[in-house]
Amino acid sequence: MLAVQQLEAGYGESVILRDVTLKVKPGQVVCLLGRNGVGKTTLMKSIMGVLKARKGKVSYKEMDMTRRSPGDRAKQGIGYVPQGREIFAQLSVFENVLLGLEASREKKREIPAAAIAQFPVLPTMYSRRGGDLSGGQQQQLAFARALASEPDMLLLDEPCEGIQPSIVDDIRDVIRLIKADGRTAILLAEQSLEFVKSVGDYFYILEKGSIAWEGGLESLDDEVIRHYLTV
Repeated sequence: MLAVQQLEAGYGESVILRDVTLKVKPGQVVCLLGRNGVGKTTLMKSIMGVLKARKGKVSYKEMDMTRRSPGDRAKQGIGYVPQGREIFAQLSVFENVLLGLEASREKKREIPAAAIAQFPVLPTMYSRRGGDLSGGQQQQLAFARALASEPDMLLLDEPCEGIQPSIVDDIRDVIRLIKADGRTAILLAEQSLEFVKSVGDYFYILEKGSIAWEGGLESLDDEVIRHYLTV
């Protein structure tokens, strides 16, 4: 479904990603691991088109997306929950979720029930400004906004960062439901090893901007964790 081939990307004169290659199959949850500053967010931005690739290729459903805009990628079925959530603080919760419909491949006027079914608190807050929500509530809102377009591919960048355990559990449940449904693939960048091991099918570890290790859950043993992830 998603294929990244020999990707190079960075900021200004700095090269952050070098020769990154990975794949995400339909219905699969692929987890991207690595210490802080190794390039996980840069990779997510490059896949979404927020950051232009300098070299390499990003393919989605066998279409070359490397030079396409973020909006075009979204309309092709890629949903994105960025690190930091990027909620529109002055817009209402309802308006924030409605923005997700802009990326829908079909012109929808109503928010799909499935987009908010796992976040029942959100409809009770529709009239509140997005900026008035707690960090955990904003994360739920960002998740619902991405799901509103009913994507086939979901990019999740550090969804558990800085939020309370109860909402982390909610997000885990949503990922598991999406996985069980089998229609949406997920690429998840996350620091919490316990979290990714509870939802992931396949794992990549970034080190110094390159893929240093990859494998299934059974291969993600203590030696690998100690070598690549322990601070």
